[in-house]
Amino acid sequence: GGVVAAHKNWMEEWWLRTAYLMTRQTQAIHVNWWGVFPDWGVKLTNVQAAALMLASTLEFKRALDLQELPPETVRGNPLCMHQFSLVFGTTRIPCEGEDIIETHSDSRHVAVFRNDHVFTFTPYHADDSVFSVAELAASLQAILDASSSVLEDSEEPSVSVLTSMDRDKWASVRTDMMERSATNRASIRAVETAMYCLTFEDSSPSSKQEVAQQCFAGDGRNKWFDKSFTTFVFDNGRGGCNAEHSPVDAMVCVAMFDYVVKRTRDKVITQRAHLFDTLPRDAVPAPTKLKWELWPALSMSIETASVELQQLINDVSVRVFKFKHYGKSFIKRYKMHPDFFVQMALQLTYFRLHGECVATYETGHTRAFYHGRTETIRTCSSESVTFCRTMQDSSKSAEDRFEALKNAISAHGDYATRALSGTACDRHLLGLQIAAYLSGTSPRPAIFTDTAYKKSGGGGNFVLSTSNVGYTPLFGGFAPMTKHGYGACYSILDSRINISTSSWNSCEHTDCQKFGESLVRALIDLQQLCIAANPPLPPPSKL
Repeated sequence: GGVVAAHKNWMEEWWLRTAYLMTRQTQAIHVNWWGVFPDWGVKLTNVQAAALMLASTLEFKRALDLQELPPETVRGNPLCMHQFSLVFGTTRIPCEGEDIIETHSDSRHVAVFRNDHVFTFTPYHADDSVFSVAELAASLQAILDASSSVLEDSEEPSVSVLTSMDRDKWASVRTDMMERSATNRASIRAVETAMYCLTFEDSSPSSKQEVAQQCFAGDGRNKWFDKSFTTFVFDNGRGGCNAEHSPVDAMVCVAMFDYVVKRTRDKVITQRAHLFDTLPRDAVPAPTKLKWELWPALSMSIETASVELQQLINDVSVRVFKFKHYGKSFIKRYKMHPDFFVQMALQLTYFRLHGECVATYETGHTRAFYHGRTETIRTCSSESVTFCRTMQDSSKSAEDRFEALKNAISAHGDYATRALSGTACDRHLLGLQIAAYLSGTSPRPAIFTDTAYKKSGGGGNFVLSTSNVGYTPLFGGFAPMTKHGYGACYSILDSRINISTSSWNSCEHTDCQKFGESLVRALIDLQQLCIAANPPLPPPSKL
């Protein structure tokens, strides 16, 4: 009871350490997730888009610092907002054996990347007032000018790729860099203590699919993977993000980006005429360019990290699908929960492609509790398996199938309620596993070495890893949890569903393109099923 007595949340530290900080695998691709911002609705240059987003982000930070953000709620109950305090100024620092999370809540500067050049600038005046959009644009333009005027033969080293190394290797390289060179130390700390990172990508992606690939990995350059989040702006004004998962769950960042995107769009509409009055060069202080000192072993580490990251990038496949046929309005008409409905479509998709049902992870949050993080909603149930079999059994009627769908959704709802109220099994089992480890119990309790434990998803072995990123127009995604698995991420809007899928190219059994196409077919089949199994709904009243 000592642990419980000392902590309001016994899971908090254990989860952060075992799920994230103790893992030695690279952050890139495996841990970090990507997001794609909706279009702005008007043509913006990269500097305009970046300045608007930066202004909106600083507004969000100010509201956060003044605790003016209304708490998020579920069914009227407030959620714990603690994670929001870790969004800015936060970096995962590599250390031998186990990383640490550093948060600099008083940070005032932003780190900006372009073509491997790194700059910092402080978007505040001496009296603490924030830069106007025009001043932000002038500062960012100065950075772009400085990063392009450099001669080709004096290219900057891609120091940021070091953050994609195995955590112990990066820890050792970072220590060496900081001990041997005051210049490197200052530059590393400037990035690590920044509010966040902003990257100007030198490409103009023509689709959400391309933006997704660039934000997830691209060529691996200009991404400080340890940073809590990085915003990307492309040459054609499109935007996206890459975020580190350890300190903050994705939904917290999604809430921030949703705020930023809405504010940015508002500014475009309301203030377009005066936003970008061009300022003289000296209207804002010049940005600071970070410098690096290299030596042969360090150059070799950068080259090795670059090649290994490229191999990882080549192995992961990401696809984006816009499902335009219907969204949550249609599903609610049949009195079903939109999220649970999509989860059953995912079950049917996997069953049709692979002939079986597998352990499935859906992210559920436990933010109803003090410093709560997440809990696993296990989607695969006896009822979901019966539903998949009923759908594939040609002797079954539409009514049989609809009944099976409703049963599966009802079972999923029961489990989701347990997860959100802290009475599901996965974090509990992890607690027992850690307690057994800490007490030195030998041999390990049999449940944790049982093959059925792994097959049911235990120990991070969920073949289908899924997440609903809310009901906003953001697209997002992540890599599969297992080598032979899929990642699936979706957001459900009123009349459409945004979907992203991922798989590993090194696995010949999985193909995220086929999985996405099959999911689209499953969603269409379920729509037809709802219509076939029910009397026609009356038209909405004209009154």
